[in-house]
Amino acid sequence: MVSCYLICIDFLRKCGFDSGVECAYHAAPMSSHLLDRALPTQLARSEQVIDCKVKFQDLGRITEVVESDLAALAAGEGSAKWRDAPVSIRLAFSFVQLSEAVPAVTGEVSTTLEAVCQRCLQTCSLPLKASLRYVLVPYKDRADTLDDYETWELTEKTVLPLEIVEEALLMAMPFPALHESTEQCGPFAQEFLPESAETVRPFADLKAQLDELK
Repeated sequence: MVSCYLICIDFLRKCGFDSGVECAYHAAPMSSHLLDRALPTQLARSEQVIDCKVKFQDLGRITEVVESDLAALAAGEGSAKWRDAPVSIRLAFSFVQLSEAVPAVTGEVSTTLEAVCQRCLQTCSLPLKASLRYVLVPYKDRADTLDDYETWELTEKTVLPLEIVEEALLMAMPFPALHESTEQCGPFAQEFLPESAETVRPFADLKAQLDELK
């Protein structure tokens, strides 16, 4: 009885039940995990789908960015509730060529971003959504990728799905962060940015500039 119990606990841990990540998997069971590295060809061949929800705090890189932004607020003005905001993730792996030469991932990630509005310096909650359409290729093969896909450059043989999710959200983050209207801002909003201030995505723009140089 004890032996069976230990086997069950080990199985649940491998599935991620002790990591705070609750995922539904399709295709080959246990062939992939949001937090496990895997060969892109393996993920594509099994047509792996990762459909899950995690907490914002499970995304380490983007959590650090938000923490740094909110640190500018006076003590007590911020809230830690943003860490528990759900992040909806759907990734689908496949091949983009019949020859199974190029593995790819498509999908969508969405959540709510807690940021500091640059008009009023108050917190604002903004919807954050990113669509993914990457071919997963080694850096040396970058020039051979397809025009309707972005390139995820592999620096090693395996890929970590969580890193793809974080990168997509980072590039989708708005800058400057603003309330949707001045009516939602604090009383001194006009002292910072005009209503016509344009929202850009610096990470995406930087990536586009780098692409033009290559």
